[in-house]
Amino acid sequence: MEAFRKHFEEKHGVEVRLYAPYVYDAVNVLVAAMQKADSTDPKKYLPELAKIRYDGVTGTIAFDRRGDIKDGSLTLYTFREGRKTQLMVTS
Repeated sequence: MEAFRKHFEEKHGVEVRLYAPYVYDAVNVLVAAMQKADSTDPKKYLPELAKIRYDGVTGTIAFDRRGDIKDGSLTLYTFREGRKTQLMVTS
């Protein structure tokens, strides 16, 4: 992640925004699936996407049988008195 952050900031002249590493990984996962399928046709690359295991800047990306990300986590926030407050983190 540190190498990604450094490269991003050097290239764009701004700090990494919250979702940049996730978008970067998402695009690369799709590209990897398309390369494995040797096609940009969703009928051909989606089955490859379902089987993929990709080591990205945000961690390892793989999907379960329902298409949900394996070992994913979710952080829930609320706003109290004008401040963002973390409620919980699930994994």
